[in-house]
Amino acid sequence: MPSSQLRFAGLGLAGCLLASAALAHDHVPLRGRLVFADHEKPVIRILDLDSGEVTHSFDVPKPNPGFAGVSGGRYVVVKTGDEAGTLRILDTGLIAESHGDHVDLDKAEPKLLDFMTKGERPAHVISGQGQLALFYDGRRPWEGKSEPKVVMLAIDSLGKPKPEPIIWPSPAPQHGIAVPLGARQWLISVPNPAYAKGDDRSASPRPNGFEILAQDKPSQKAGGWKQIASFNDPARADASCRLYHGYAPARGGRHVFGCAEGEGGGLLVLAKAGKGAAAGWSARKLAYPDERRVSTLRSREGGRHLVGNYGLKAPYDALLRIDPDARALSAEDVLAVPGGQAACQFELSGNGSRLANLTPDGKLRIYALAPAWKELAAFDAVPAFDCAYGAKTPTPSLAVIGGSAFVSDPAGGRIREYHLDTLKQGLDMPVGGMPANLAGSDAG
Repeated sequence: MPSSQLRFAGLGLAGCLLASAALAHDHVPLRGRLVFADHEKPVIRILDLDSGEVTHSFDVPKPNPGFAGVSGGRYVVVKTGDEAGTLRILDTGLIAESHGDHVDLDKAEPKLLDFMTKGERPAHVISGQGQLALFYDGRRPWEGKSEPKVVMLAIDSLGKPKPEPIIWPSPAPQHGIAVPLGARQWLISVPNPAYAKGDDRSASPRPNGFEILAQDKPSQKAGGWKQIASFNDPARADASCRLYHGYAPARGGRHVFGCAEGEGGGLLVLAKAGKGAAAGWSARKLAYPDERRVSTLRSREGGRHLVGNYGLKAPYDALLRIDPDARALSAEDVLAVPGGQAACQFELSGNGSRLANLTPDGKLRIYALAPAWKELAAFDAVPAFDCAYGAKTPTPSLAVIGGSAFVSDPAGGRIREYHLDTLKQGLDMPVGGMPANLAGSDAG
């Protein structure tokens, strides 16, 4: 099962700042850097968006590693794909400094940190509230004993010589998630009992619920956790999330999870009531508009809507617009992908008002979300490709940073930029090799 493409709850690389920032002060802001992998070569490279040149490269064990942007924009988690389940962290060297009316960007020397984590089946990566969570699913129960776990790190510790992680051991294997909530609280999925038992090999590794745990002391290395809320009651639709897959934060401190279709299905919306560590939690289920479900969610800080892929099984051939404040979702929230194609890759703009969708026909379509779905532009970005999970042929990648969408073209050895505000093509940069996975943007 894919790990939601390892894109969760980060701000993306700190680049492509809003054009209005250039008018707020007397110098043009730097655009930043774009990190990309190669389909054939075991290397990570960095493209400087100001010069259009590849300036740095780092060796990795296998070609085309996966990426996950980390909240704050400076770091990128690298899923190396080696047998040891190694996750590395790339310091992009991008340092964003806010000056109230604008943001300045400085460029330090990038480096691949010495710190790394290892484990069985690395999957979901979530960051926020100054924390980073790396989830290791563990082996399938019938394959033998394993050590599923969450590796938790303070993001500001990544710049230190020896970051000190906290390990939360999962009670059983699961395709799980850990979401930092602040105030030393974490939302962590609960293993599916049928899967954990291991007798039924058809049981799903996807969880059916969550619990919110509080860490007693900020300096503790392990243990000392207490449950302060539970959303793991299968008898209650508003207190469970059957066959969870897909997560994104929403404005107002809420958290949205994709649950199964059918009776009691829909999106679970969790919200914090009150302030501080003693605040309570509430939940409600937002039903899907029909019998389909989402498995991946995208959101942007401050944006009104989330967007998910929508269908019954792969390939999901529609997109679903989600307003967490809505009393119900309707058919008007559903957008069918042209030609019945897979939704493939999709990302929201920095302000959450537009969506870029790269489909197997090689087109990049730009949509407005509100007041209704509307196609604004379509570009012939790359040749047609296979976007099925595990495809052997090179797969282009889409990343949205601020108001720009970037598309890698492995066949052409190029990376192209498309402006989501002016709806015009920007840079078209030859980088050589077969550029594939791109780092940047957020998702779930």
